[in-house]
Amino acid sequence: MEINTEMNKIFGQEMAKLFSATIDEKELKAQAQKVWDDLNKSEWTYGSRKKPEIQIYIQEQILNRLYDKIQEILEEPINEEILEAKAREMVEKARKAGEEAIIKDMAYHMTENMLSIYSRNESIVQEVLARLNLQKENNRLY
Repeated sequence: MEINTEMNKIFGQEMAKLFSATIDEKELKAQAQKVWDDLNKSEWTYGSRKKPEIQIYIQEQILNRLYDKIQEILEEPINEEILEAKAREMVEKARKAGEEAIIKDMAYHMTENMLSIYSRNESIVQEVLARLNLQKENNRLY
């Protein structure tokens, strides 16, 4: 059975070579251009443009390769030390950002409370906030 299949394959290839040798160069180019145009043709379906076949094939191949690469990465063992170091770094960044936000908020409110004693002259408030490098916009601290 395998020998018969192999013979049919070789015979088919040889017949295709013989047949293609009889085709005129112009006809071959015209057919190749027609196939290329068909692959790049995008049709309208239900009010939207359908992707060209070649674009669909290329996207499928890219997605398959990407999926395989992601699978390889996911199958790699995870280094616990790296994970812990990354987690600690993230926690430290969050802690610093929180501290900075609290300090700015406290400075703003302390300034506002202090200035309310002096009848909250707006020019004085703006001067103090500018010196503290704080800005008030729509009652929010930035």
